Amino acid sequence: MKILIVEDDRMLGELLQECLQRLGHERVRACLSGSEAMSAMSEESFDCAFVDLRLPDTDGLQLLTALKDNNHGMPVVMMSGFPTMDYTIMAMRQGASDFLTKPFTLQDVALTLQRITKERQLLEQNISLRLEVQARKELEHVNRKLESTVSEQTRLFHISREIDEIRSSDDLYPRIVQLASSLDSVEKVAFYLAPRDTGSFVGIAAFGWRPEEPWFQEISFREDKMGQLLASDASHFLIGHEQIRQFFENVPQTTQTMSCWPMRIRGEPFGLLVTFHTNCSGPLPPEQRRLFDFLIKKASLAVENMALYESLICNFYGILRSLVNALEAKDLYTGKHSERVTHYAAKAAEVLGCSNSQIESLRTAGYLHDIGKIGIQDSILTKPGALTAEEYEIVKKHPVIGDSIVSELGLSPEERSIIRHHHERWDGAGYPDGLSGSAIPMLARIVTVADSFDAMTSKRSYRKAMSTEEAVQELLKNRARQFDPEVVDAFVYFIKTMGGNNDQSQK
Repeated sequence: MKILIVEDDRMLGELLQECLQRLGHERVRACLSGSEAMSAMSEESFDCAFVDLRLPDTDGLQLLTALKDNNHGMPVVMMSGFPTMDYTIMAMRQGASDFLTKPFTLQDVALTLQRITKERQLLEQNISLRLEVQARKELEHVNRKLESTVSEQTRLFHISREIDEIRSSDDLYPRIVQLASSLDSVEKVAFYLAPRDTGSFVGIAAFGWRPEEPWFQEISFREDKMGQLLASDASHFLIGHEQIRQFFENVPQTTQTMSCWPMRIRGEPFGLLVTFHTNCSGPLPPEQRRLFDFLIKKASLAVENMALYESLICNFYGILRSLVNALEAKDLYTGKHSERVTHYAAKAAEVLGCSNSQIESLRTAGYLHDIGKIGIQDSILTKPGALTAEEYEIVKKHPVIGDSIVSELGLSPEERSIIRHHHERWDGAGYPDGLSGSAIPMLARIVTVADSFDAMTSKRSYRKAMSTEEAVQELLKNRARQFDPEVVDAFVYFIKTMGGNNDQSQK
């Protein structure tokens, strides 16, 4: 027969091609993609086709349909390493003659050919008598390589996912050590930072060390040896146990081989991953080298990204804080209002048992809760007397304006809710959305109480400041009406027992 193979794994395609050619078929042609297969179909006709389900440029089922449209009577065998029942059913419905699951043996291919070419009985004899043993060995070799590749790719994916999920440098270095310790032949690992212009490394994470081996906390290197290696572009260097003292001054003698993997940031030495290996007298296996190299490069990118992100975040919030400070500086009576509200809200959240991330959100967005007042005329914001009804309606727009200002800044929904909903009321009579009860986000309810307390205890041009006791009584009076009762209780507890300072002279 003339047989077409469409398989993007060149090795597997060539092996299958060779096996089918040895069976005496007139023509066996292997293609790596769907487009190449369609081009081959336009040049000559084929009696049978083997098609991989996943191809680099098309879906195997789409190619199946195209082949059937070109030659409706041609048998097509689908191949896949990850078949599902749905795909199998779809393939059969679209005209597939059979389905081969990778890794498959030549016997599987033979049985498939028997089913689709019943009239060619000689094919089974040829497979059984001439090529069974040799083909099985070749396929087993390919399958072992495929399994090794899949295993390596799985570990690379695991390393990538683990590093990508890290959000702080405090978690990064222990995770690097933990990932390195899971690799083959590794007995103990340490990660060191490399301070500039010093002859030592400072250990910040370790695995597998015994208490009597404290030297991992800091190691000193010999500048003439180690310095040259760090200055080179080598991804790693292996140090035999008899050479370790030539590179490090205070490392005790050992019978283990040491591998060192420098972490470089923008070309400069930043850290060093040190691993000790058992049963390793020569170079590390290629797979291990690739895994270590990928781990260090991925971690280096994570360090750079974290530093860049933290710098951008600091600059971003610095700008917003400057805007808030500029806004509050216009009014002698509201200076530092946002700072105090943020402080009160964070303390109340601690009493309520909020998570660290929620408290951090309060510290971030609490300071910006009145950012929307940038969009309100100064003549209204700084008016010495009471506002008219019309002016008050304008002021009531500042939560919505603030939410619009921060909408593209990447704040979390909880953080944005603080800005939009800090003037909602427990009884639903607040603004801008008239939310009530637990429908008001928790962090916004906390800021509402803190905001009201600071407003009551701050001096205004049209009234005197309330005392702390008077403000507390007002909060209790409006408990379960204007304010969340649980938040009021926590806030009052903080004010009365945790030293909530409300000295007007500091305002």
